[in-house]
Amino acid sequence: MRYASILISVLVISGCSQGLGSIPSPSTPLGTSSQPNASGPKITKISKIEAKQYQKIVISGSGFGTMAPYNGDSAYLQILDTTGGWSAGLDNSSQDDTVTLDVTSWSNKKIVITGFTGGYGESGWVLNKGDNLTVNVWNAQNGNGPGTINTKVK
Repeated sequence: MRYASILISVLVISGCSQGLGSIPSPSTPLGTSSQPNASGPKITKISKIEAKQYQKIVISGSGFGTMAPYNGDSAYLQILDTTGGWSAGLDNSSQDDTVTLDVTSWSNKKIVITGFTGGYGESGWVLNKGDNLTVNVWNAQNGNGPGTINTKVK
């Protein structure tokens, strides 16, 4: 009988499908933020993003957690170009972005990115003036979020 209850528990747990890769549809107006998870990150401001590979992008807010600088993908940060149909920086169970991010600092209140790396420039994966972007941040310690802000490439 003990074996049967363990087996049933395993089947129930393996049937869960919610994960960090669940991205909300970008229905938030440009320049505003939404926080689907009240205990997760809150993005209050993002600096201007231009149509170039290397630039300083500052994401300000709260509840980001902390993370060491890195150049690549993580499960906690995504820049989604909804106009161009590509995404940078996210690596989780449902996707691994070829375009990566150079994150030079990550504190609980501020994330600094200095450029798009990896596959940027390949297959049309570039920023163009006027592109709509959605930026998603999950807390690096507990995975809560995402905090989301929408903006346009200037």
